[in-house]
Amino acid sequence: MFAVIIVILIIWASMWAFYKFMYPRAPKSMMPKEGDVTTPRQCNFCGNSLAEYRGVLETKPSTATDGSVEANQELFFCNYEHQADFHAGKTYTPYA
Repeated sequence: MFAVIIVILIIWASMWAFYKFMYPRAPKSMMPKEGDVTTPRQCNFCGNSLAEYRGVLETKPSTATDGSVEANQELFFCNYEHQADFHAGKTYTPYA
């Protein structure tokens, strides 16, 4: 019985060490800070879902044809490359 308990403890310790090595914690700079919005948003370029504080949020006012100002349009992108590609008129092609 003692041998079974020792084997289980050894397996548990080795699995704990393996997961600690394979999946380390993210750096503190990547964690949300106080005041960050953590709700998921969809990228306007690729459609990927990402927390708002991790992406690029762009707010640009739009005007209607009759002169009245509509509500601000918010565009959200995964990164600056997607933002540049969106404004360049490129389309997203996965696995290309």
